[in-house]
Amino acid sequence: MGSRECAHEDLEFLGSQRTDEGENKYFRCRRCGGVIVVTPQMKAYHIPGREESTG
Repeated sequence: MGSRECAHEDLEFLGSQRTDEGENKYFRCRRCGGVIVVTPQMKAYHIPGREESTG
């Protein structure tokens, strides 16, 4: 089975969290359920959603 990777183009803003360096921003992809975290240094981290991590 070929797995298609989501482009995470339909994001919902979940909120932000203050850190010593600034503020992390959290977004959820409406297509795959994954969460994207953007740090104050503009680094992005992806946390897979349930739909992505199963199978």
